[in-house]
Formats: sequence, structure tokens, C-alpha cells
Amino acid sequence: MILGIHATKLVVRDADAAEAFYGAIGLKLVARNTGGEGDVRQKQAWLSVTGDSTSHILILTEFLEVPAPPLPAYPGEVWLALNVADVDAVLASAVKAGGSIRRAGEDLPDHGLRAAVLLDNEGHIIEVVGPISDASGPVSDPLAAGQKH
Repeated sequence: MILGIHATKLVVRDADAAEAFYGAIGLKLVARNTGGEGDVRQKQAWLSVTGDSTSHILILTEFLEVPAPPLPAYPGEVWLALNVADVDAVLASAVKAGGSIRRAGEDLPDHGLRAAVLLDNEGHIIEVVGPISDASGPVSDPLAAGQKH
């Protein structure tokens, strides 16, 4: 029986550059490590929203003894999905850190949120969602437990 999902491992070509990118968009370093042997030897950066293991961890993994995987191509196989306080601010931070915008921020009133798609510095696909902003400021978290959209 599965009790929960504690982490997502993202295979990257350069763990240091990926750590810098994800740090720039708001994740905090939990730990770094290098270990394993042969085809499982890895350099890793563990990041989370809280900077510890109390929230879901994104493990950026660079395999050191095998060739780097091909660069992702849209739509890819897997997307990261992040709930953010300000979609447009995250897009600006991502571009400044070497990422790019795949789909600009768009208000989706039927779902009660704003969404965008960006690519990290290696081309991994990230969907960001957050509150719609209007003259009175942002709405409550559209993904909070108990809310339906």
C-alpha cells in the first residue's frame, strides 16, 4: 500500500545549474550528495518549498557514469506542476535564470486560477498555477483542499 509520494526525481545534465535555476524560482536546498557506483553513480541536489523534508522534495539528479539523456521535447513525458503565489513573477524569475516561456500566463476563470507553462534551463516542462489577480488582489489558493473548480 502506498502511503504517500515523498519526492520526484528529475534527471538533469548539470545538477549545479539545475539547482541554481530551481533556487531562482523559489525552491530551497534541503541537501546535496554524490554517491552510488557504476551506472547508478549520481550527483544530486534535493530541494523543497520549505528547505527541509516536511514538504515534497524535488531531487535533481545528474548521472555521472552514463551519457546524459536526450533533451526533452514538448510535450514531453512528464511535467512538473507548481502551485505559486504569482505566476508572472515566477515566469520572470525563470527567464532570468535561463529558462523560457512555453505558454504565457493566462487567467482561467472557469477553473479559478492563472496558469502558464515554462521550460527550465534544460527544457524540462513546468506548469505553474496560481491565483487570478484583479483590482482587489489575488484570490484565495485555488488548489487548497476542499475547494472545487
